[in-house]
Parts: sequence; structure tokens; C-alpha cells
Amino acid sequence: MEKGKTGKPNVVLAWIFLVFFFSLGFSLFVNLPAVHKNFLFADQAVYYALTQSIAFDGDLEYTKKDLVRYYHDFAAGPQGIFLKKVKSGRIYYAKSWAYSLFAAPFVRVFGANGFLVFHSFLLLLVLILGSAFLGLDTGPPLSLAVLLSFLFASVAGVYFFWISPDFFNFSLVFAIVFLWVYKIKRHEVLPEDAAGGKAASFLLSPASDYLAAGLAGIAVFSKPPNIVLIGPMVLSALIQKQWRRTSAVGLVFILTLSFFFGANALVTSDWNYQGGERKSFIGTFPLERSEATFDSLGHVMTSENYFQRFLLPPKFIFYNIFYYFFGRFTGVAWYFFPALLGLILFFAGRRRPAGWLLLAALAGGILIYIVLMPDNYGGGGGTLANRYFLNIYPLFFFLPRTKWSWRQVALIWMMAAVFISPILVNPFESSAQPAMHAKRLPFKILPLEMTQVNNFPTNTNPDAFRVHIWPDKPHPHGEFIHFLDDNFHRKLEPNGIWTRGDRTCEFILKTYYPLREIGFRLLNNPRANNQITVRVGRKRQKIVLQPRQRGELRFAVGNGFQIQSRYHYRVKIKAAKGSIPYYEDPSSLERRELGVFFEIDLVPR
Repeated sequence: MEKGKTGKPNVVLAWIFLVFFFSLGFSLFVNLPAVHKNFLFADQAVYYALTQSIAFDGDLEYTKKDLVRYYHDFAAGPQGIFLKKVKSGRIYYAKSWAYSLFAAPFVRVFGANGFLVFHSFLLLLVLILGSAFLGLDTGPPLSLAVLLSFLFASVAGVYFFWISPDFFNFSLVFAIVFLWVYKIKRHEVLPEDAAGGKAASFLLSPASDYLAAGLAGIAVFSKPPNIVLIGPMVLSALIQKQWRRTSAVGLVFILTLSFFFGANALVTSDWNYQGGERKSFIGTFPLERSEATFDSLGHVMTSENYFQRFLLPPKFIFYNIFYYFFGRFTGVAWYFFPALLGLILFFAGRRRPAGWLLLAALAGGILIYIVLMPDNYGGGGGTLANRYFLNIYPLFFFLPRTKWSWRQVALIWMMAAVFISPILVNPFESSAQPAMHAKRLPFKILPLEMTQVNNFPTNTNPDAFRVHIWPDKPHPHGEFIHFLDDNFHRKLEPNGIWTRGDRTCEFILKTYYPLREIGFRLLNNPRANNQITVRVGRKRQKIVLQPRQRGELRFAVGNGFQIQSRYHYRVKIKAAKGSIPYYEDPSSLERRELGVFFEIDLVPR
């Protein structure tokens, strides 16, 4: 790395290695199974087992040996693991193995901690590349501050701790874009004859584009929507009429992509690692006993006929664009504020052709997720914020052409303090409970992603997910509640639920048929003159109840927020006074803090 503008050895490099050695020390010595409470779920479970299979067996096949090895580190078993069976009867891991292939050497040497050791080297790569890019026109202290803010004043840094491809994909995309844009920015800010070493010579040559194209092939195999990454490189070369470079970039990309998909077809007899007979498994896993077979267990999770099953009408694209940036659980503005600021700086500063190409690529990437995964663009119910956005986030780093300032760095950290500081100071717990931060202000007042109800992070709480309101009289199509906070008591009574004290209980009522009216039969706690407020959508009603008095409120409603055959109604219920009967009535053994008990009555259209 070049010297800083003061002529002294670059202090940025020293700080980068300090950050790297700290992360490496943590990665080597943290008790990973303990901090995860011996429990991994879904993607983390499958990637842990898949990487071990590559590291120790050199294959992608799921066997009983893999299961025994997994239990050695994580006693809960690979809950939610994704597997697929092929015609030969063999069982393979049903996920892309790009991340596992690169992580496997570290896992073989360092065991479970090898994942984080691998991530430490990815972090080092991102820091070196990012500082080289910013260092072209920004002083050492500020460039380091911007880079660290981009990583650690957003949720991106939290995914360093996840045993999943998300941080790998982030780093891979970061490197791809850097290899393409570094030469463009250097020509803009430095004279043609500016001094540079071997690294600079490589980065300024066509070879850096070819390397970027090869990495783009890996990125697309890891996450197909990353196909947008190849566009700017090809279009840039076409605009400059560099026909040979255009052809070479396209050829390297196609060959790399073909190699990985071809290898998958050769090993598993199917090019699509998520296609065919694919299932997820919870509790009992194939091959753990002779009677535990792939056919007799699991939940079907194939990607076959995906578009027929999951595509939504075009009107939902506009909803999702708004939710994508400003939603309570996935909003870029709250969880990745540096991206939003980078977008603002792009339009406020000098706009160059490369910037417009990057903007088109990131816009295309966002639309791919929104259009093709309209009810799950954020990555699933156990996701913290929008994990798929990590594949797009690096593009925002290279987007602005104006110089950053200390004011902007301060603004980034102020936003992080308000919105994501609870996540950043406790990344493991926040990852295990991805909705914990969103159950309090300021998130409680943010827009709720009504298209994502089936994948809310609050659904990870089994007491809050798909709670049936009439368990003794089930409707043939079902009526369910999705609670959005902890302001309710676990369902003990047959047909109703107590709210918790004087707090607002918020939930989504989901039905599979339209309603004409929703009624609430209420029972007050022992407190006198207790005002009960119920809100359905934008309609609000109040009633004052005396101790243990019953009351009823009814709301005329329409279709609510309709998605295909599902009808969603947003409800809030609050008692002005809470009560713990055990302390107020000597004859009561009720120790719960009670608000108001409610039963729901539905009148179909």
C-alpha cells in the first residue's frame, strides 16, 4: 500500500491489521457452540454440515457420519437442514457449496472456529481493498473511519458471526466491484504517470477485469441474483468499444459459472442444487435410525415450479420497494444507513458513466429480489434485517464520487445509535432473537411489511407464530394470529388471550377468506375504570370496564391487506391499567400481569 499524504507510512494499514488480529484472536478462541447455545437452525445448520462434509470427506453427500460429526459440536442437531435425494437414492445437501468450498480448509484445521477464521481473512481483504479505493482521494484517518462505519455501523458486520455465506457473498461482491472501478477512479483523480507498484499495475490492466469476471461467476453460483454484477463490466467495455476485453470478460464469466454448475451436475446428477426432491428436516433426521428415511420425514421445500407458486401481481412491487427501504424489519434506511447516504451523495455529486452503471446494477439486483421473491425478499423468518441485501450493499460503497466528510461519518453513527445499537453491542443474541430490537421504539412506529407476514422474524417465537384463535373449532381454511411483540401471555385459555399489563399488544390477524366484521369480546382484569383501546387498521374504538367486567367492540372491515388467498388485518389492543391478581386478591393464585382478555369473533363476507 502506498504512503499516506503526509509521506509517513500509511497508518491506515497499521489499523487495518490491528482490526484483523483482533478479529482473528476472537475467531480462534471463542467457544462457538456455547455462544450459539449448541443450536443452529436452517441455513447455518446446513452450511455447517456441508462444509464439514467437504472438509473431512471431500464430498457433498449427506451421510450418517456427517450427522454424528455434527452432534459432536452442536447437541441440538441440524435443525431445519435442507437436503435433496437424487434418482440413485443418495442424499445431498441442497444448497450452493461455493462458500463451503472456500471455508472448508479453515474448518479442517480449526474445527468449528474455522468459519470465523475464514471470515477474518475476508474482513482483511475488504479493509485493504476499501482503504485502497478511498485512499485515492481521501486522507488516512477519514478513509479508515468511512470504511469501518460502512461495515460496523450497519448490520453487515453482524453477519461476520453467522455460519452462512452472507459475509462471504458480501466480501466477494466487494472485491468484484473494486477490481472493476479502481482503475476508473484512479484515472479520474491521479495523473497518468502517477507512481504505482506491481499491485497498481495489475489493477490498471485488463487482467483485473478478467479476475472480476471469474469471481462474478462464483458469486452467481453462490447467489444467482448476483448476475447483475457482470452487466457493468461488459457494458463499460462495450461503451469504450473494447471488443476484445468485452469478449474475454464474458467468456471468463461463462466458463467459471459453467464449471461450478457443471461440477454440481456431475457430482449430484442435477445442475440445480435446490431442485428435485428437496426437503427440510426438524427433530428427526434421515439415516439417524434405520426407520428414519428421507421419504418418511421432512417438509417438501423444492424450488421446482417456483414462479407459479410464489409470484405476486405487479402492484406488490411498489409496496415492496417502499418496504425494502423503510420497512420495520428489513428497511435499508435503518439497518444499512450508509447505503442510503451513499445513494444521496451519488445524486448530490458528480455523476460519471461508471456510477450510472453501478446504480443500474444495484437497482436491478433489488428488483430481482422484490419481483422473484415478493413475500421473502429479506431472506427468511430467522433473518436479522435483510440478509440478501448483503449481496447488493457493496455497490453503494463505490457509488458516490464526492469526497466523504467527518460530518457524514458522525451522521452514520448517530443513526446507528438510534436504530441498531442494541444489535451491534450483542450480535450473537441479536442473531438468535432477530426480532428482539423491533419490539420497542423506535421500530414500533415504523411501517410494517405487510407482504412479508409469513417471514417476519417474530415468527421464530413458536408462541407468537400462527396462533390459532379457535383450537377447539378449527375453520377448514384456518384463522391465525401472528404476534409482533411480547405484550401477550402464552395461550392457556381455549379461545382467547390475555394481553400483558398496560402495554400495547400488536398482531396480524390472518384469514383465508375475506371478512365483513371483526368482533372483540373483552374481559377486564381486577382494576376499576380501565380504558380498553382496540385498533383495527386505521379504525379505533375505546371502552371503559370495571373489575372483571365484560364488554364487546365490533369493527366493519373489508379485505384488509390481501395477498393471493390470504387476508391480513393489523390489530392493536391496549389496557390503560395492568393488574397482578396474586398481589391484589388474597384468594387468587394468578401471578401473570394481566391487561385485557380478548376473544375474536369473525363474520365472513
